[in-house]
Amino acid sequence: MISGIWILANQVEAGEVQSRTESNCTIGMAKGDTTAECHVPILNGCTVAQFPGYDEPWAEATKGGATSCQFNAEKTDWETSIVGTCQACKTDQCTGRFTVVFNCTDNVPAASPAFPQQK
Repeated sequence: MISGIWILANQVEAGEVQSRTESNCTIGMAKGDTTAECHVPILNGCTVAQFPGYDEPWAEATKGGATSCQFNAEKTDWETSIVGTCQACKTDQCTGRFTVVFNCTDNVPAASPAFPQQK
């Protein structure tokens, strides 16, 4: 299992700064593997974002090869646990990638209004 995270700063309201963070996990499978799962990391101070205009979590499951992948409804509550599951791999290799966007308040670095000094 491999996971990665990247952050985009995003201003929400005057005086309140939030960051938008994307967290993901990736599954690799070989032909004959029956199932695989991975856990999307949830960072401290973050909550699952909603795609603007929709009530559902801002999340995406993608796959490569002959498998099917989805967020596991029984193991995912979107607050403490996010689990992605892929079913049997029927080609030489299969992959599944589960991506979730978060809104965070604890991960925003302090703003510095100073301009870089020029030489």
